[in-house]
Amino acid sequence: MLIAEKPCTWPVVPLSAKSVLLRGAPLARKILPRWAQRFLLLHMLGVNRPYARLRAVASRLCLERELLPWIAQRYRHVLFVGTSSYTFHYEDLFRRDQYTTIEVQPRGAAWGAADHIVAPIEEIGRHRPDGSFDSIILNGVFGFGVDQPDHKRRVIAALHRALAPGGLLLVGWNTDLHDDPAPLLLPYFAPAGEEPCSERRAFAPDETHVYDFYTRRPDQ
Repeated sequence: MLIAEKPCTWPVVPLSAKSVLLRGAPLARKILPRWAQRFLLLHMLGVNRPYARLRAVASRLCLERELLPWIAQRYRHVLFVGTSSYTFHYEDLFRRDQYTTIEVQPRGAAWGAADHIVAPIEEIGRHRPDGSFDSIILNGVFGFGVDQPDHKRRVIAALHRALAPGGLLLVGWNTDLHDDPAPLLLPYFAPAGEEPCSERRAFAPDETHVYDFYTRRPDQ
């Protein structure tokens, strides 16, 4: 007597819309325009939800409502280091030909400016001539990927080359994550002396984030 074999069946694993989108993300980055990528990431994947509280943080409000608008009015070529789902709207404060972003992660290009560079900041010289920018914003980079003193020195040297003489460097960092970067910066930069950038902006006791302001020293 022959016994019919049961057909081999594989368990069906339901795919959520989120998992489908995540699997297709590399392809989406290649074929979709930035606005479509942002729509999917924001409204279907909800990537900004973990950062919702940042909208009310004092240091973020200071950056968005005071410092960036002041920089946009005063400087012609601005470089913003690092992109994320909570920084893409900064582009709206600047003219299209005024604002450049750089981010080491390819997926960060969705949040970058129209003029966006995919590279680590220490390689900015491969993508732009020395002195291309008259203001650079380095916020939340030290302590978040650029951690060791030697790495910081390489980044600082690259910033010095990329910034025009007398240009403004804004450094945002957290006092509880690492030592003050000033000793590493001062060989290349001098403390800025013009309002609203004449002294450190601190937000204690609620935050450990601070903003320091420097101007580029002339080449030695």
